[in-house]
Amino acid sequence: MLVLVLSVSLISIIVTAFFTFNFADSILKENILNQLEEQTNQRGELVRYLFDNKIQQVVSLAQAAPIQKSLLEINEITDEEDLKSKLSEYKIILTIESRNFQITDGLTFGLKDLLIWDKTGRLFFSLNESQEHAKIADELNFSNNPTSAVKLIQDSSNGMRQMAIYTPVYSSDIVSPQIIGHIVAFTSTEELDQILSNRNELETTGEIYLVNNERFMVTESIFVNNAPFNQRVETIPVSECFDNNQSYSGTYNDYRGNSILGISFCDTANDLVMLTEMDEKEVLHPLFELQEKIIFIGILLMIIVSSTTFFLSKRISEPIKKLGAAANEIAKGNFNVKTNIKTRDEIGYLSSSFDAMSKKLQESLIAINLREEIIKQQEDILLQFSEKNEKCCVCIIDIIQSTMLTDKLSDEETRDFYGIFINSVAEIVKKFNGIVVKNIGDSLLFYFKKIDDNQQDYLKNVIECCLAISDSNPEINKKMNKEGLPGIACRTSITYGPVSIAKVATSSVDDIFGATVNRCSKINRFAIPNGVVIGSDIYEPIKNFKEYKFQNMNTSKQTEAVYSVFLITRK
Repeated sequence: MLVLVLSVSLISIIVTAFFTFNFADSILKENILNQLEEQTNQRGELVRYLFDNKIQQVVSLAQAAPIQKSLLEINEITDEEDLKSKLSEYKIILTIESRNFQITDGLTFGLKDLLIWDKTGRLFFSLNESQEHAKIADELNFSNNPTSAVKLIQDSSNGMRQMAIYTPVYSSDIVSPQIIGHIVAFTSTEELDQILSNRNELETTGEIYLVNNERFMVTESIFVNNAPFNQRVETIPVSECFDNNQSYSGTYNDYRGNSILGISFCDTANDLVMLTEMDEKEVLHPLFELQEKIIFIGILLMIIVSSTTFFLSKRISEPIKKLGAAANEIAKGNFNVKTNIKTRDEIGYLSSSFDAMSKKLQESLIAINLREEIIKQQEDILLQFSEKNEKCCVCIIDIIQSTMLTDKLSDEETRDFYGIFINSVAEIVKKFNGIVVKNIGDSLLFYFKKIDDNQQDYLKNVIECCLAISDSNPEINKKMNKEGLPGIACRTSITYGPVSIAKVATSSVDDIFGATVNRCSKINRFAIPNGVVIGSDIYEPIKNFKEYKFQNMNTSKQTEAVYSVFLITRK
């Protein structure tokens, strides 16, 4: 009982802890994902608004009259010498306009450099004359893009991250505006970093970062130093965004290989995806603490219940011991033992039943002894069998490679396989007055009693039966195919000679054994598929039959000297 209580208590603790953990796990993960999704959407919209605002500021600069006028005039200059002579004049005008732009929007824009090309792609103005910025703009191939765009880049000269804001410059013609030039403004990522660096509700391991369409992190990481444009991110949300244009929510491994809960904000318009992630261990930490408390309380309760059970079991163990001692006495053959337990509970009821049982056992002992004598007499009868020797034709039909055929069949299919074979053969044997003895594995043993003195007719009946079985092979295979079973081929052998026929008292079918049966089994292997072979004891009486052909199947002189085997077929 104590073991039972301990087992039940332990199972209860395990089951409770398991289901509590899994139920709480799903709820907690769902809540955290909802929280991360809210954070991601809010900050994603802020980043998108920031990019749109930067683009609008650069677009307003592109619409300024001095820039429009300068581009229209430069587009008309085709001679390089004339262009060089005009560049100093344009540079002063455009520098003043750029400085005014910085003064007007400097608090929100943070302009680092400004590049302007004419419509043919000639760079004719650079605010800071930075070759690095010109190289970056050329690599980004902005001039082939008819729409404004924002790209996060890294200045290789100083390693600083910057935003490159591009916009095409359209003419002021309201009816049919044309692209007359291109502007790329470079600005700091300070405002972007402020949006992403806010760690409110992100706990210790939570972080928000951006990944570009080249699968590189373009903002800072709290785990990896110098991550921007160096840390590759090949995670599920990144692939979902850039391959399928889908956001992703769930559990996956991050760029460090750690299991995390994450939400993505896919912004394919700017070739970016924002990821908000938190380590799964930190999320589930409260659950592990809860699980430990449940286990601790469960063990404490188990100790209390086990102690109580131990003291209660001691009170009821004495009567049980007394019953056990009485049972041992009965096992020794002493049926006069009495327990005499008079309690008014289940043990007392069991004691009364036990005493009644011992009395019944004593009364039944004589009857049991009498029945044993009767059983012994019946066993003697069962073991007695009559034996007599007769000359008979013995036949064995064997399925070729049955083990391979049934290897992949189910138990039910194997039953059907042998059932079709045995029943089909048995029907033919019965038509020719043969007697089926038994099946031996994948073989069937049957024989023919000699009922008259005409030996040739007797032997011909046997041969015709076996040839009929060979002829029935297509019909048997048709039945097999109908049930979805493999087809078969059989070998049949016939021998003639004395056999011992035993009739068991408990069976209605005679059994046969002896040298003739053994020879029939041994020559079976000489038969070809669906062929019939006979022994020399049958061949000699029928070798002159005109309706049959015979072929000696012995493969060596030694075998032929011992016993000859012949294949028999119809002419």
